[in-house]
Amino acid sequence: MGKLLSIETGFTCNSRCKYCTQLDYRVIPQADKLDLTTEQIRERIRYAAEQGYDQLGFSGGEPTIRPDFVELIRYGRSFGFKRIGVTSNGRMFAYPSFTEQAMRAGLDGFTFSLHGHTSEIHDGISNAKDALQHALQGLRNIDKVKQKFGLEAHLMNNQILLPDNVGHIKEMVELLGPLGVGLFMIQPFITQRSNSDQLGRFYVPYDDVVASVARAIPALKRFGARVKPYNVPNCLLSHFGPEFVESQFYGLSSFREYELQHPGEFKAFKAKQWYRIDACKTCEEYCPGFRIEQYPQQKMADGLVSAATDFTAKQPTPAAPRPPLMFSGTELFERATVVDAMARVHASHGPVAWMTALKEKVPRQAQAELICDLTEAGHLAELVLVTQPMDQRFLAQRVLEKGNLEDLRDGLFRLAELADAGRVLPRLRVLFNVGDLARLIEEPGLQVQWSRLNKALARAAGRGTDRAQPVDAIIAISNSPRGQKPPDMIRQREQNLALARKLEIACKLHHMRPSLATLEDCRGLDPARAKQMAVVEAQFAEVLPVESWAQRLMRHPMSMPEMDFVSWSPPWLFERWDLSDGRAAPQGVMIQAQEESASGLRTTAVAEVVLPG
Repeated sequence: MGKLLSIETGFTCNSRCKYCTQLDYRVIPQADKLDLTTEQIRERIRYAAEQGYDQLGFSGGEPTIRPDFVELIRYGRSFGFKRIGVTSNGRMFAYPSFTEQAMRAGLDGFTFSLHGHTSEIHDGISNAKDALQHALQGLRNIDKVKQKFGLEAHLMNNQILLPDNVGHIKEMVELLGPLGVGLFMIQPFITQRSNSDQLGRFYVPYDDVVASVARAIPALKRFGARVKPYNVPNCLLSHFGPEFVESQFYGLSSFREYELQHPGEFKAFKAKQWYRIDACKTCEEYCPGFRIEQYPQQKMADGLVSAATDFTAKQPTPAAPRPPLMFSGTELFERATVVDAMARVHASHGPVAWMTALKEKVPRQAQAELICDLTEAGHLAELVLVTQPMDQRFLAQRVLEKGNLEDLRDGLFRLAELADAGRVLPRLRVLFNVGDLARLIEEPGLQVQWSRLNKALARAAGRGTDRAQPVDAIIAISNSPRGQKPPDMIRQREQNLALARKLEIACKLHHMRPSLATLEDCRGLDPARAKQMAVVEAQFAEVLPVESWAQRLMRHPMSMPEMDFVSWSPPWLFERWDLSDGRAAPQGVMIQAQEESASGLRTTAVAEVVLPG
């Protein structure tokens, strides 16, 4: 079995696929500056050779739009890899000379990402005009070069399954089989933090995948092709037989551009992206289990309710009515799941406070309506909006993510429209990391987001109308990272007091009531960090009123640290967790083509920042 190293070259791409997890990075000016340099990719190629990898792959972004693509293929071939492949949208291969140069340099593996058998479907998914026709011409060009020079060309297709194409695996086989594609990789839409609010739009249940593969079996048989599923448990498809379904796992390692300083130095979260069922205990298939997006909704609700019961059982009996329990981590919940969980928690513990970034599976308009429904039913007392401005990505200090302030703005305007129509809103609260709030009011590049957020808050709060209500600005102070000596906060007293006053003034200027949220000793801090946290919170408390969340803020299974890959539960509020110590391996290519300049298909597609009104 071969050992493959896949090198992610970066984020730039000439398509804008609507399901893409990297679209946030395309709002960054000159995003190509984040891509690996030629020498960084060479370094990873050398690493692969030294570590005994016999296959090399390049992915992105779109690696073929790199000017050094052919040069890197040639460099990789000099190390004697048995196969060098690329994962591509296929559009650059529409240029015959580019295809010939890449193949003669040593490229012999081609994984195209074609998602629909018609231009309407594929071009619609990829947001690129004529993308399907470009790729089909690319396949024809590959075959011509293969025949002309007696070269090898291993052809595969990778289809992301969405509601609009999941039923058409058969048609994809019938379209691409005659062009030499023999392996059809399929995988349902996978959500991450950046696109968690698209899960409701793109979610595909496993039953639909299995039914579509069954329908494609005659076409697979006709062309001698196979399906290779990813993120689908092997047991669901293995009954079709190995002649039609290829097991999904093999020796693959990836270097991701934004997670590495040097090859071989890689750390990652212990993300809980899969779960197992009872049948997994005796299953002989080699697979990680079921994707967490497919986790039964009833179990999500049960887990939250059980966690609420356990949490309150550990709290002292309150002298006064207990304030609403507060939780986050509902990104994967469907509407009925939210309703069920909140109704049950309300029945046992009273109304709740829902902490959300408005990046949920429930579409934003439907979530706004749900918020009103829950409030009017008496289940929801507070809506706590998590804020994250555009920032460096935690884990990847060179990469930015768009944040969610525009999502909050959109959701607040939707709530305002409902309130104008007579619907009831809960108490509105906005949660800020102290550092993020300082950046919002100080950094020129973020001040427009701060201004727009406040206009939306004013609109939702009904300022200037007979339904006006106050908005709370909740400020939380980040924990110092583990493993580092915390700063001496006594020495920073004057700076901290000045910052607290500045934040207080900024909030009051926008008619928000600022306060400081503390978890007291419930953060799980070591003594040194706990001491400094107590000092700085005491300093801020000289300026801001304090609100303890120690007996309010709870975690449930879907909001735990290992769910960070999708959850917007703020790590700076709960507790920073350590990354795992795991040694993995390197991630990641183009020439200046001697024809038609190839500039048309090499152009990077930049995602638009939508700032309406």
